[in-house]
Amino acid sequence: MSRPAPKTPAPPAVVEDSSARKTRLFLGLVCFFAGAAMMVVEISAFRLLAPNFGNTIYTSTALIGVILIAFSVGGYLGGRLADRRPALDLIGWLLAGAAVLTLFIPAVHMICSVKLSEYGVISGPLMISLVLFALPGVLLGAVSPASVRFYSLTQKDTHVGVAAGTISMLGSLGSFVGTFVSGFFLLSTFGVRGIFIGSGVVLLLLAVASFILARNPSKPHVQVLIAGLIAGVIGGTSEKPALKGVIHEQESVYHHISVYEEGTSPNKQRLLALDSTSEGGMNPETGDLIMPYQEYWKLALLREPAEVKSALFIGAGAFGMPENVSRDFPKAAVDVVEIDPQVIEVGRKYFKLDEHPRVNAHADDARRFLRMAGDRKWDLIFGDAYNGRHAIPSHLATQEFFQLVADHLEPHGVYVMNIIAAVNGPKSELAGGMLTTLRKVFTSVEAFGVDYRLQATQNIILFCSRDNLRPLLVDRYVTPGSWQERLIRTHIRAGTVPRSEVVFTDDHNPVDAIIARGLLE
Repeated sequence: MSRPAPKTPAPPAVVEDSSARKTRLFLGLVCFFAGAAMMVVEISAFRLLAPNFGNTIYTSTALIGVILIAFSVGGYLGGRLADRRPALDLIGWLLAGAAVLTLFIPAVHMICSVKLSEYGVISGPLMISLVLFALPGVLLGAVSPASVRFYSLTQKDTHVGVAAGTISMLGSLGSFVGTFVSGFFLLSTFGVRGIFIGSGVVLLLLAVASFILARNPSKPHVQVLIAGLIAGVIGGTSEKPALKGVIHEQESVYHHISVYEEGTSPNKQRLLALDSTSEGGMNPETGDLIMPYQEYWKLALLREPAEVKSALFIGAGAFGMPENVSRDFPKAAVDVVEIDPQVIEVGRKYFKLDEHPRVNAHADDARRFLRMAGDRKWDLIFGDAYNGRHAIPSHLATQEFFQLVADHLEPHGVYVMNIIAAVNGPKSELAGGMLTTLRKVFTSVEAFGVDYRLQATQNIILFCSRDNLRPLLVDRYVTPGSWQERLIRTHIRAGTVPRSEVVFTDDHNPVDAIIARGLLE
């Protein structure tokens, strides 16, 4: 008769004290906030860099690439350091270093950005991204693997998979929260510099908590601090329509470009669409303009003498307006700055650009172009730059940018800007904010509504100068039926657009949120 096999003794249960539980809770909280802080910094960085380096694909590529590389290096570094120094104050030193570097990002940007922008639209963004974000990215990237190691140690390395999964989940969740909070709340509510300072302060508080917890995890004040941080967390694609009559389509690094035609001769229309938005057009046989707002460049001709010797157009559209200026004033020097070089090539092939040798097209970001233009000045600057439907590049809608425009106007020059908004009613917030901002720079700002329905979303033309423009528009005799009469009768009386107290600046620019609210109305 065989004897029964002896039972294998069960492994001893891991005794878990309150200190281990607090440490795991704190590590999870640290990874959540570190992930959130990194995304807040990354998204806010686009606004920080755009004024000097442009809102281009090269800026976003350089920024994202540098942060991804930094996170990768940090991941390796964090694992090595955690094995060499398995003490919780390591998390504190990583967070403290990241906090200090984040706090100084705006100051270092002010010192380095102008000099580095001279290296061009490709090298410049890459170099400034390395200077500003590489080191904080490495240190924040090291937090997660170090936290996995310490989390696992609290369970005596019996649940390494659980430790890795929990830390990864909380870090990703923090990144999600940081992304949404930045895009939907922070950038429209606070200044960019304030956001960086706030992120640095949060990281610094976590660093202090790490040092306290590493020294004595059982102290009641650590529990209070952790509880407060938890309470802070708790409290705290459009479809592209099918275009008929398409004669050309291509993808660029910025847009899906389409050229399509409507109508028949002699009233044929050729239009340029970027993504889902028609950006401009002309009669392909005569070169005549076909969109009502395009005629408003002629506001510059209400001055005396009624001529344009030089003009700059920000945003090419379909090149109709600059070509009209060149046709009406053959000796005028006409410049167009367009961020997408493929749009310029399409203009040469489909919109008669090569027929106007005095129209010079520049593939560049408008703000960078003006900053690098030296002492050049123009009689007329026309702002017509958009990113898709109703989206104005934020760095081209600030007091600092308008001051740059004013500095490049001749003494009696004018700035004409096209925006899409309502004159009054719930969709007029953009018009009010833009008028307030422009009046910080220009002595006289007058508005024109292309559509007579004041509460309808429409092209609103803003006419700006350091001279008094009122005499050109009020009590002035013009020939009935003339272009002067057509434009002047759309002049919006003072006080019609609701006043706004918001001034758009590089530091605090809620223009994206304002446009989004207008689209929801």
